[in-house]
Amino acid sequence: MKITMKKIIMTLCLLPILGLVACNEDDQFKGELYKKVIYVLSDDDLIFQSEHALGEESTGYLTLYCGGTEHISQDVTVEMEPDDDLLYEYNYKNFDLNESKYALPLPEENYDIDDFKTVLRASSPDSYSLLPIKIRPDGLSPDKQYMIAMRIKGVSAFEINPDKQRVLFNVVLKNDYATMLNTTYYQTTGRETRHTSAGDMPSSVSVTRIAAPVSKNAIRMFAGTHTYTTASVTPEEIDRYAMTVTFNEDHTLTIAPYGSIEIEQLGGPEDNYWYIDETLGHTVLVTTYRYKDEVTVNDAKETCWITMSETSIRRATTN
Repeated sequence: MKITMKKIIMTLCLLPILGLVACNEDDQFKGELYKKVIYVLSDDDLIFQSEHALGEESTGYLTLYCGGTEHISQDVTVEMEPDDDLLYEYNYKNFDLNESKYALPLPEENYDIDDFKTVLRASSPDSYSLLPIKIRPDGLSPDKQYMIAMRIKGVSAFEINPDKQRVLFNVVLKNDYATMLNTTYYQTTGRETRHTSAGDMPSSVSVTRIAAPVSKNAIRMFAGTHTYTTASVTPEEIDRYAMTVTFNEDHTLTIAPYGSIEIEQLGGPEDNYWYIDETLGHTVLVTTYRYKDEVTVNDAKETCWITMSETSIRRATTN
């Protein structure tokens, strides 16, 4: 096949152009691939969860990021401010008119924000900065969500990401025995005796209980074989069946009513104590008590005392 002089000349002319294109493709990866934007860390619902132990003041942090492929070359001041509309929007979107499910604004006495500004430093190897929030969780209910609604008010450089400029700082309760970040389960086995008009009715029991932290060293559980799910439990059920189990420093336990339940602790320290299983590292409770409940005897309803002698082992938490 003959190659004409015209084709040779065309090929020679194209080589510099192809080289220039290749150089341009290489150069574009040497610089910033994405424009720098400032945003606040949150999930898809604009929520940032922060666990806080009951019985003490602790500090949570909002995280402010600068997006982009290259590190910032100048300090960037980010200022936050309250966002009064965000909590309403979240509640209406998720719960519509069911106000009993609404998240609540965290009461002012439960937190402090000393400074609404934070600075992303060019001298720092990180691409983020933290805004501290002091939290005092005592007095908060495990059955409610508490939020601090905020948004980015302004930045000293670059742009604000409009989709990630707002955040709901969600205060999550915990203690050493339960957390509201995940569902805390205790697997309970033991003996139940119903003291009815027809005589004592003993039986073996096995039930999975949910525990909620209510103070530094106390959790709430339902008594007996009563159970619930966090998504559907009602205040009436909590009032009727919930008991408080307090972990004492001497490893004894104290059982008391949480609401209107009639409940009495039975036996001595040898019948009500807690320990940590050395093999599995799980918390174990041994409890003995009785409580009043409505039962069915011979197709009729009656209220009687029910005695419980049980052992409860904390299971791994799950989402």
